[in-house]
Amino acid sequence: MKKTIALLGTLIYSLIINAQNATDDFTGKWKAPKGAIIIISILDDAFIGKTEKENTIVLTNVKFLEGKWQAIILNPQENIIAKCELILYPTKLKIIAYKGIFSKTLYWIKQ
Repeated sequence: MKKTIALLGTLIYSLIINAQNATDDFTGKWKAPKGAIIIISILDDAFIGKTEKENTIVLTNVKFLEGKWQAIILNPQENIIAKCELILYPTKLKIIAYKGIFSKTLYWIKQ
């Protein structure tokens, strides 16, 4: 019985920790896995992310839809555009990109 209660407590805690809110704020500087600095700001009613050096859009149309943050991520070097889901943590941003049946998870670190 104690194990069941502990397991339920852990599950509820993880759901609360990973819950996304429409009030999440992605603005600021983020370091991408290959070292590029991405600046996320608000444009009209959505967030947008641009590289600091080239001023190239790499994240666009970031909106809270159906209980989660959804966006479009772009990789201009490889000419890839994919839908993605964003999960905001205190010091990192988890990006899960979807292209067809494939997915890739990236982590950007808050600067």
